[in-house]
Amino acid sequence: MFTPQVVKAPTSADVALAAGVSRATVSFVLNDKPNSRVSDDTRHRVLEAARLLGYTPNIAARSLASGEAVAGLLVAADQRDYGQSLARAFALLLERTIEDGTDAVRHVDTEQCGADAGQLWARLRPEAVLAEAVRCTPATTELLRLSGVRALIVHGPEPVTYAPSLVVPQLPFGRVAVEHLTGLGHRRIVFLAPTAPAALETGRERLAGAAGAAANAGAALTVVNAGASSVSLRDWAQGWRYDRAAPTGVVAADDRLAMAAIRALADAGIRVPDQVSVIGADDHPGAADYIPRLSTVAFSSDTLADTILDAYTRMRAGERVERLDAPAAALIARDSTAPPR
Repeated sequence: MFTPQVVKAPTSADVALAAGVSRATVSFVLNDKPNSRVSDDTRHRVLEAARLLGYTPNIAARSLASGEAVAGLLVAADQRDYGQSLARAFALLLERTIEDGTDAVRHVDTEQCGADAGQLWARLRPEAVLAEAVRCTPATTELLRLSGVRALIVHGPEPVTYAPSLVVPQLPFGRVAVEHLTGLGHRRIVFLAPTAPAALETGRERLAGAAGAAANAGAALTVVNAGASSVSLRDWAQGWRYDRAAPTGVVAADDRLAMAAIRALADAGIRVPDQVSVIGADDHPGAADYIPRLSTVAFSSDTLADTILDAYTRMRAGERVERLDAPAAALIARDSTAPPR
């Protein structure tokens, strides 16, 4: 069991003493510097001494001395909920960055914006930063540039003029879902909008996409605000049973709302998709195993992670990158949607 205790961390001088070499030799070996002319035997002694002493380099001190970055990639937490498709892409990006041997960190603060956010992130001396556009300003960009950040990408539904932009439009999530239902023959559709504060803006944008598609198809679209639980939708589902003009299709702003709706409808004795079709968004990990298997709309998080990683690689090499686009949102049709009876 690990027992915390106050001890002096081993230094490179301790490693040098244990290995019987100079501190310069320790530096050459541990930093793997080329052309250092260190013999294999000496290299082995230094590495073994470092292992036995539990020595790890003081990255922060090295950064202050050399001006080099501490973290390879810093991913700043978001104030808004942009959906699980984007969240998965960022998680995959962090995994692949680490697998490539580059340090990566996720900064959890969501309050600071503008220059204050730039100062907060710059303290970690990152080489690259990924952050949402609503938290960044031209002042953020300039501060990070002056602090040595070599690659910065901001993300949001629209590009910005002051930094390279990852554009992730939210309208297609609602549009594709409604187009799927109207293509099946549904003409009375309800949109379940989130009530969680972080998801409000994304919900509004997805609703706008759904409303446009409904208008184009001549379908009626109504809006119901809902929390991501079946309890919040219980009265709505019970009322469905007695409404002769009840919608035959449900578009949820995300899969969590869609699964809550299916549960509430089931509790009210309404069968999906026999009596009503339900479709969500973002392909929740449990969507494919839900009963019924949930139809959804999502883009390839895997593809987007590769796109961002490639852009960072090119930017760190000095190449100019102005804009990246998320993959197109696409329908994943499963068992929860069918033509209306």
